[in-house]
Amino acid sequence: MQLGWIDFSKEERNKIMQTLKLLEESTAVDELGIGVIRDGYSDILFPGITTLQTRAKYFVLIPYIFTEAEKESFKRSTEVLQWINKKEDMLVRTLVKNSDADAKGIIGSQLYKQGKSVKLKPSSIYWNGLKTFEIIKDKNLSVGNVCDIVFGKSTRRRAITIKKEGETYDDETAVNENIVVFSPIHLDYSMENDTNIELTKLEASYLSEKITTASGSRNSLLAYMLNKHLIFPSFDKIDYIDLPDVIKYHYCLAKSFADFIRGAHIRYNVIFSNGKDIEQVKAYYDWVKNFHFDGFNLSRVLSPVSSNDQETNTFLNTFYDASKKGDLEAVDRLIIGREKRIKQDRAKLRKPQEYFYDQPVHDYNLDYRYSTAFYIIKDIFRGLEVRDG
Repeated sequence: MQLGWIDFSKEERNKIMQTLKLLEESTAVDELGIGVIRDGYSDILFPGITTLQTRAKYFVLIPYIFTEAEKESFKRSTEVLQWINKKEDMLVRTLVKNSDADAKGIIGSQLYKQGKSVKLKPSSIYWNGLKTFEIIKDKNLSVGNVCDIVFGKSTRRRAITIKKEGETYDDETAVNENIVVFSPIHLDYSMENDTNIELTKLEASYLSEKITTASGSRNSLLAYMLNKHLIFPSFDKIDYIDLPDVIKYHYCLAKSFADFIRGAHIRYNVIFSNGKDIEQVKAYYDWVKNFHFDGFNLSRVLSPVSSNDQETNTFLNTFYDASKKGDLEAVDRLIIGREKRIKQDRAKLRKPQEYFYDQPVHDYNLDYRYSTAFYIIKDIFRGLEVRDG
């Protein structure tokens, strides 16, 4: 969906931008176009995790809902997704009612209180993770594919139920009869009445086992933390000394890139504020002083997540050289030009008269989705009733 407005004034534009920001479910700012590197390391360290995910419970709720759908009767395949989405909306009420009053991460809870529902459903948000962890047995299946399979099973069951004695049933939907979409987990409570946002011990054990054994996640930092019952306060404070060699290698490269690109993000804030954000000005000079340029190997950092995007590689190399030399004019020209190529007409640094600087755009280190993984892991540990180390 695209949104537009008549731009009467700078003040009105800023009000609308603030409103749109409040409507966003999650923000992954990438004014300088380094998302391919950020996401590459995120997929290595925390596969199956996305920034829109909130609680681990949805990894089991979605298979439950699709399994329930197989018991329904549908006249058209399009009705299946409508039924799934309606079930997801109805489940919000149950989760809110049965969870602690201060429980966070129930998707759609705020809109539910307003009598509305979210457009982006949990099934869409968690689908890639379900495939990565092999909860969905065939990684090539889309939501639409699975809806077709559910419809086929429903059609065949209905036809078998109504056929007369002696008749045979031969239909192309029969191929769906024995397809098992989800790795089985037994639902031992009423989903409609008793579901809350916390994992049961059975669910936590199931999810932990899937993450730590699936081919796409078993060698990740995510799986290692689950196996060792480890949790850390932040990505920067992960104790990497005892990590397995491959995981340690990728973690250290990802962290070194986060430390490096932070300099570009800080300098972006300085330019955007026209040098008036004194804290950011100081932060940039501190970064230049403390960053170990001689010990940083950009080629090594990029190798695990390399792409054919030569422009990005050139930008990073040029930023490194100009920053090391202390050439501020070159650094600023580079950052302004980079944002213009990435954002084009939406580039803030090219339109200071239209965009108002009130706080840093980038005021954080990359954490490669760790802040999301943190809560997923904590949910599993609580369900398992284990104390994280």
